[in-house]
Amino acid sequence: MNEQQIHSKITSVETDVLKAVKQRTLDKFTDGPSVLRARLFFLILPFFDNKMWSTDIERSAKTVSIVYAALQAHDLVENDVLADKKQQLTVLAGDFYSGIYYKMLAETNNIAMIQRLATAIIKVSEKKASFYSSEIRSMDEIDEAIKQIETELLFSFYNFYGYQEYSHLAVLMLTYNRYTSELDCLQKDGQSLALRKMTQTLRHPLQTERWLLDKLDSLYEEILQTIGTHNFSYELKNFMLHQITPHQHRAEQLTREG
Repeated sequence: MNEQQIHSKITSVETDVLKAVKQRTLDKFTDGPSVLRARLFFLILPFFDNKMWSTDIERSAKTVSIVYAALQAHDLVENDVLADKKQQLTVLAGDFYSGIYYKMLAETNNIAMIQRLATAIIKVSEKKASFYSSEIRSMDEIDEAIKQIETELLFSFYNFYGYQEYSHLAVLMLTYNRYTSELDCLQKDGQSLALRKMTQTLRHPLQTERWLLDKLDSLYEEILQTIGTHNFSYELKNFMLHQITPHQHRAEQLTREG
């Protein structure tokens, strides 16, 4: 499977997910569902790697993507301002997406998968809640929380269908992408719950930036080593390294400093 075919499959699944959660009023007044292609890639990775795959498995993968969208929608609600129309509808959007994924799983009588996802949602929600606490967390605790937020839902899918062999690579790459987004946000003078928590621990945004840059370098080296241990096709390895986690942040920093 070449790069164009991989892109095409991801786009096909993305289109199906967006179609499943399409609602005209919510689409008009909210930012719409968040469907990250990197997450979709890892949900479909067993298919790309020629593992057992079926219509029901793909339906479950799409459902997990909708769960991510539901949780992301709730994250977009600002708790420190009075809820305006967009904020109120964003809450409703998260609830709407939640109803869609339960409906999809119920239609396949996949009660066991529903139970696994419900457990994963509780764990993710607990970790997200920790970012609202005023308690200072160590960077190891923050890092562990981010890993779980990014991968717990995916792992519920992997564990259910026997795809655990991809778990370590998935946590490396999805965490890498999360820290990439956090770094970009920080460098644009933005703010997020995770960044606030990191800066609370490290005391200064420059220290947070340094930690993120070092973390990205460390993750990328481990990604290279881990990919090398898998018997992926050349095209699949190339896609992961150049489309999922392109490593450019250190070069960008050196360019700015130079």
